[in-house]
Amino acid sequence: MAAPLAVPASPSSSKRSRSKDSTRSAATSFANTPAANTPALTPSASAPSLVIPSSRSQTPSVVEPSPQDPTPYPAFLRLNRADIHGKFVDLEWEQRRRLLQGAQANEPDQQSRWARCGGDEVMNRNRYANVDPYSNNRVKLQVPEGHSDYINASPIVLETTKSQRTLKFIATQGPKGDSFSHVWRMIWNEIASPAVVVMLTQTHEQGREKCYPYYPQTPSSPTLKVNAHDEFEDGFTHDLVLTSLVDNEEARAQVRELDMKTEDGSETKKIWHLLFGGWPDFLIPEGDERAALLKLIQLSRDKNEDNSSNPRVVHCSAGVGRSGTFIALDYLLQELDEGSLDDVPDTEDPIFKVVGTLRQQRMMMVQGEAQFSFLYEVVRERWRDRWAKSNPDQAERLGLDAILVREPRAKKPRQSLASDGSGETEDEDERAELEAELANAGVEYDRGKT
Repeated sequence: MAAPLAVPASPSSSKRSRSKDSTRSAATSFANTPAANTPALTPSASAPSLVIPSSRSQTPSVVEPSPQDPTPYPAFLRLNRADIHGKFVDLEWEQRRRLLQGAQANEPDQQSRWARCGGDEVMNRNRYANVDPYSNNRVKLQVPEGHSDYINASPIVLETTKSQRTLKFIATQGPKGDSFSHVWRMIWNEIASPAVVVMLTQTHEQGREKCYPYYPQTPSSPTLKVNAHDEFEDGFTHDLVLTSLVDNEEARAQVRELDMKTEDGSETKKIWHLLFGGWPDFLIPEGDERAALLKLIQLSRDKNEDNSSNPRVVHCSAGVGRSGTFIALDYLLQELDEGSLDDVPDTEDPIFKVVGTLRQQRMMMVQGEAQFSFLYEVVRERWRDRWAKSNPDQAERLGLDAILVREPRAKKPRQSLASDGSGETEDEDERAELEAELANAGVEYDRGKT
């Protein structure tokens, strides 16, 4: 079980007030994740801290634009890996500021927008001790007065640029065995029929439980009782019935059609449960799994009645890394389809912007740098394909038919810092510490115990 980790020093701290020894110590004591550096609740046996592996143990970062690719990309898709790394550092830095601010104002009348939920009930229901929704942006369970309404779930709202169409999601953690009925209570009360649930994790990965199997597994055991013991004594007991199970080859997903029924059968809600198991935790889909992920995104849209009013539930294990990447990619692909990415000014970066927006609604969304870089590569490939189809003559003259969709990986460049564009000067030592944590800190990787 991971021990609580310290809150980072305030960004306003003078570098004269800290010794070189303390700087070196900080650079090696933090884990390679923003979560590990947030104000952590005291972990319990039921909620280990989520810690991602060091960059050395991850697969190589995605490729940067090839110098041989003549596609007229907008500036944000011409960024190299060092530029993208700098932007990710900016996102991490900003998240630290938010969480520090949230921890410093705990009076009820002074609660920060970034305050986190606390208490034993919260800890018991969390899969990971250091991944919470913000107190001011969380789904509240409909339960009788006197009971905790907490569930580790955050409403996510995005708006497309041209059509100004709203996209709604609920990002949540993989349900736990002792509280899996909570997610079904949330779905029953918060989402219209048909509901869509996108599951981006296996129930177990590398010998650890990542998500309790909270849905009927096979047609031979098609019924699962939800809240059989009537936890909140309000009569919310339902039968979850598997009516069909199909392996969708294009999306490489198990597609379950479920009926959730009250015990007397008077009310029924249809649920589409899409299980995509080809995405390793903290990493990115590769090869055919990548194409399948794009099909999954479209499938989840098609199955939902109205993506602008009926939220899709998206979860992995912690509900931040793979879940955030899925939601960001869904949004960016819709922006691409609407033409909002055709002529982006050189000073703007829609990928950086949407990840920042997601992190304002739920901490650590798009958790790892590999996942952040993955967004650039996928959008770049799709942008190129769209441009070539719209400009076939010019694409032929440029020889784009000779450009491989997946280019060879380049050697890893040295890392550099990038400005966040705010006009503020960061404390160089503080930022160097963050650089060290993200790039070099070795981590004894806790893959989760629940």
